[in-house]
Amino acid sequence: MQRNRIQLVALAGAIIMVAGLATPVRAQNPDDMQRGVARISVMDGQVSVRRGDAGEWVAGVINAPLMADDSIATAPNSRAEVQFDSADILRIGGNAQVHLTALENNRYQMELARGSVTFRVLRASNANVEVDTPSISVRPAKIGAYRIAVNDSGETELTVRAGDVEVFTPKGSQWISAGQTMRARGSSADPEFQVVAAIPADEWDRWSDSRDQTLMQASAAYKNVPPGEYGVEDMQNQGVWTEVPNYGNVWRPTVPAGWAPYSCGRWVWEDWYGWTWVGCESWGWAPYHYGRWFNDPAYGGWLWYPGALGVRHYWSPALVSFFGWGGGIGFGFGFGNVGWVALAPYEMFNPWWGRGFYGAGFAGRVNISNINVYNSFRNARVLNGVSGVTAANFRGGQFGGNIMHASGEQLRSAGQVRGQMPIGPSGANLRYSERAGAFTPRAGGATSFFTHQQTSAVQHMAVTQGLRGAEQSGREAGAPNRAAGGSQVGASRSGAPAAARSEQNGASGGGWSRFGEPAGAAHTESGSRPGGQNPAQQNTRPSQAPNGNGWRGFGEPSGGGHAAAGGGQGSNTAPRSSPSTNGRPESMRIAPQVMHERQSAPGNSAPANSAPRSAPSYSAPRPSGSGSSRPSGGTGHSSGGRR
Repeated sequence: MQRNRIQLVALAGAIIMVAGLATPVRAQNPDDMQRGVARISVMDGQVSVRRGDAGEWVAGVINAPLMADDSIATAPNSRAEVQFDSADILRIGGNAQVHLTALENNRYQMELARGSVTFRVLRASNANVEVDTPSISVRPAKIGAYRIAVNDSGETELTVRAGDVEVFTPKGSQWISAGQTMRARGSSADPEFQVVAAIPADEWDRWSDSRDQTLMQASAAYKNVPPGEYGVEDMQNQGVWTEVPNYGNVWRPTVPAGWAPYSCGRWVWEDWYGWTWVGCESWGWAPYHYGRWFNDPAYGGWLWYPGALGVRHYWSPALVSFFGWGGGIGFGFGFGNVGWVALAPYEMFNPWWGRGFYGAGFAGRVNISNINVYNSFRNARVLNGVSGVTAANFRGGQFGGNIMHASGEQLRSAGQVRGQMPIGPSGANLRYSERAGAFTPRAGGATSFFTHQQTSAVQHMAVTQGLRGAEQSGREAGAPNRAAGGSQVGASRSGAPAAARSEQNGASGGGWSRFGEPAGAAHTESGSRPGGQNPAQQNTRPSQAPNGNGWRGFGEPSGGGHAAAGGGQGSNTAPRSSPSTNGRPESMRIAPQVMHERQSAPGNSAPANSAPRSAPSYSAPRPSGSGSSRPSGGTGHSSGGRR
């Protein structure tokens, strides 16, 4: 009996030891779940980002974090890719502009002001996705590829390469299936549409397909990381996965001698999250925002442990401990130098963001304790494991070439920051790089959008808490108007009123039908196709409607003269059948038009976990055999002006 007790005690001790080695899972603040973070995963050419909490366009970089109310724009002959999670990806063609209006846990909503994009659902996902254009709202239903284009006249073209998508307007909704293209134009209050055979694939589609292949080839790495972590595709061919006792599969990057994590890159300021690390390495997303680092010479040096499998992990701006050392000017920090060290598994993590810190300033809740950094942190005892810059360079955003490595003697007496950093941002800290000359999008493009699910105005802490004096006044004076009631992508944008655009588009004649008009008349039209064959250009092509027919309004009964090429479900040939009609044609379900301005009340309308929403009363019948759908929800409305 005594021997059994000893064995049980030994077993319990071993379990505790292994558990201690595992990275503690940070308790997720519910507020964090309403402040999701995407990233720029691909850049080719000139790509710029306008931060929602600042007025200027800054140069984009790979792995730049994007949040709600941020905008991303591409120059002609450029392209970019934005990754929201392991399944949902937005690819942006040249001369395009996108505004992220909602970015939460499993909820992504955006406005396409101009250009061509492809929203790709690469794997099974529960995310609630919506892409809004000037006339329609597009909601991908399942795994698929959805190409959306908006031209300078505000006309929308949607092509479904794979999958199903539901299109919403104030007058009703319509399913579009693989192999079909929908064209829509007119104001968001009264658009009209046509469904034809899908436009031919071009170089843009082929590039998107090649990206799919690249991502899928690296998808095996996801078996090594816990749920919620993404961006591991970029680690393919940049290192190796190896099994280490007590840790399982860990990743060893291919790096030069003397390298250490968090030693190449810069600290940028992100709303809500505060100081956020943007690494210079192409693979530097997952290893800097999830998991922990440790060094083991027996396994080749630095290793990244992604965390306990089977437990949901959440994004962090970085997983380090901050401290200060040395004398000099510290901008209220009390030390001349700011240092940081990557946390190893089991080491205590002190977050510096979230409720309790947000909006509290940079002096009221600072907790600095004197410690011996060298003895207190496992990675501080590794060559170059501690990085730092002067406090002046930290706040000035001058990291390139200025990052130094502190010695053990320097770190024997330092001040560890437990919680909020006492250094506020400067204007330089809002930029992702020291690279100047960010591309500024040209004026024009859409300024109002139809939105199926209402989003609340994003609440920002004034960055000017760290931008004092004249700098604060200058930013506030130059910031775009953020009047309540709607959203607008791009600063100093001007567009023709909806009525004027309708007249220019010939919406009251020339072969286009208003939504709700009788559908029996023949229609002829030759117009411009949004997006064009080249996503960086706008080309003109005739309508593909056979015999000039096919244009009608959402919600109107289908009738003579409206046969469209493609012939699939959701086209305006034969409406979908429903069991309630015993196979008889059924027109689109209609709800009274709901039009109102976007509210500026704080908070978010979507639940934090983005639970499936109830289907709106005017949702069109779902195509049979289409698989599991995205969460539905929201009430349509239009938005205009600037948030």
